[in-house]
Amino acid sequence: MLTIVLISLILSAFILMTKRILRQEVAMPLLALSAILLSGNVQGMNALNNGFFEFSRIALLFTAVAVPAHILQRSKLLDLVGVWIGELIGKLYIKTNMNICFLVSSFSLFMVYIMAALFHNTTSILVSSVIICVICKSYKLKALPVLCGALVASNLGGFSTRWGDTPNIIEAAYWGLMHKDFLVEIMPINIGALLILIAAISLWLSKITSKNYFEKKGKFETTFAMIKFRNANREISLDRRLVFFGLLGLALAIIGPIFFVKLELGFSSLAIIISVLGDYSEHRSEGLLALGIETYAVLVSIFVLAQVLSKSDIGVGRYILDFLMKSHMSIWAIALASYFGTLLTEAASWASAVAPIIHAQASTHAAAWALGSGIFAGSSSLVTAASAGIILTNETKSNPDESRVVFGSYVFFGLLFSLFILTYYITVLSLLFK
Repeated sequence: MLTIVLISLILSAFILMTKRILRQEVAMPLLALSAILLSGNVQGMNALNNGFFEFSRIALLFTAVAVPAHILQRSKLLDLVGVWIGELIGKLYIKTNMNICFLVSSFSLFMVYIMAALFHNTTSILVSSVIICVICKSYKLKALPVLCGALVASNLGGFSTRWGDTPNIIEAAYWGLMHKDFLVEIMPINIGALLILIAAISLWLSKITSKNYFEKKGKFETTFAMIKFRNANREISLDRRLVFFGLLGLALAIIGPIFFVKLELGFSSLAIIISVLGDYSEHRSEGLLALGIETYAVLVSIFVLAQVLSKSDIGVGRYILDFLMKSHMSIWAIALASYFGTLLTEAASWASAVAPIIHAQASTHAAAWALGSGIFAGSSSLVTAASAGIILTNETKSNPDESRVVFGSYVFFGLLFSLFILTYYITVLSLLFK
């Protein structure tokens, strides 16, 4: 009975956030507190302790990326990258007369995917959200579809490499997955998903762009924007001090742990220290709190909620395990269970909870990719289902409505596309791993 009450509360919170009656930084803490209340004193305390334990590591890692990323934003380096890509899009449009919505979507989402695959999906979304807004504003296109697509592309890029996302790191540890396994077995499938995503975002962007833009203004707007990009490229003045410390901080936070996994927390701590001290004194507190208290409140709430859902007596963990056992750990069942578990909680917390359970019953690569694909699709369903989504809402909170990502503006696209892409993965994986 209490399980039904908890699920009902979660669905009610989703509806309230969709209708913008409650903001996610209010709804998620209230939801976590309700979960603690329903689970009782002992299990509630366990969920609180374990949730904060998992959150503490994630908070440190994300802060280590966020601080130098925001320093780079103030250094104008991200503006320079956006200007360069924007000018390239304009040149290609003038030469080929390709659809501008397709070009903007393609360049933006490939950029996000590559950055997430090479570094980490949270790094990608932090850096790319600014660039996407610059490009769309200059071409007078609404940035919302591209930003929504960027969240999916960042999750997809993260799913493509061993270090690209926290669930990947967890799965690689249990299944012994190597870099080559990701490159050969899952990246080609993910690139196919990226092409589908680009097509979907291009269609969405074209649909909300007026016909008048294409018929009368398109060529003029694009040419004018390209000229502005070219002029801006000459006029942008980089702050070399901020560029140096921003890049150094990112290198320590991202590249260091790739080669020295056991020193991950040490590199992250050092990245924060160097980035903050390298910043100008009047901006140090601003840089240290770059993610905002709202982001941390939502993240810790989701981690606590995930503990209740996956490990307490009123959670759904045991029901999901029974479902998986009855299906004999089939690909479709693992992917489906992972999708709904991630949708109700968050990617990293759900991966931590179910990876050891699934690996104990199915140690094949097919099971690992089924788990990963379900988590990827689930983390792309709602902005609260992935850390990158929570960060994206914080990064765009000051944007105009047409370029602001909130729970309600993302939910319909997220649910529809994630269900479609989940079907794609189940079909492809089932054919490849018969």
